[in-house]
Amino acid sequence: MPSIESDTLTVASPAHEESETYLSKLAEVPRPERIPKILSISPTPEDHEMLQSILNGFCQICDVATCREAAGFLCRDRVAIIFCERDLPDGTWKDILSYTAELADSPALIVTSFFADEHLWAEVLNMGGYDVLAKPFHEPEVKYALAGLLTIKASPRERALTSGAAGF
Repeated sequence: MPSIESDTLTVASPAHEESETYLSKLAEVPRPERIPKILSISPTPEDHEMLQSILNGFCQICDVATCREAAGFLCRDRVAIIFCERDLPDGTWKDILSYTAELADSPALIVTSFFADEHLWAEVLNMGGYDVLAKPFHEPEVKYALAGLLTIKASPRERALTSGAAGF
C-alpha cells in the first residue's frame, strides 16, 4: 500500500493497485519545501476525517462545510488544492470553481462525489477543474491525484503547459 514517508509521498496508479506490477509503478514525489495547504469543502465530517487520515503529516488540511464558509476562508488564506463535494448546502462545486477563478493564483479543484461518473469527470475537466474522486475515498486514488497536482504546482513550465491545454 502507498505510504507517506519522511521526505516523499509514494503513490501508484490506482488502476494497478492489486496487480503484480503495482510495485514497479510507484512514483515518489519529493516533499515540497513548505507543507501544502489543502481546503476540504464538504458538509460531511467523515470526508474531512478521511482526507486527514490519508494525508496525515504531508499536507495541512483545513475544512469547511459550505460555499459561504469556503469563500470566507479563501478571503483570509490561500491554498494550493481544494477537495470539494459536488453538492453543498448552499451551492455546488461550480460555485467554488467560479469563485476561485477570480483569485490571483487559483487553487486546483478536485471534485468529490458518491456519484462520480464519466459525465461528471468530463464536465469538471471541461470547466477547468483538475479531477473527480469517488467517495468513499480510496487512499491510492487520493494520493495519486495529489501527487499529480504537486508535480504540476512544483514546475511552473508544466503548469503553463497544462493551463494552455485547458483552453482547447
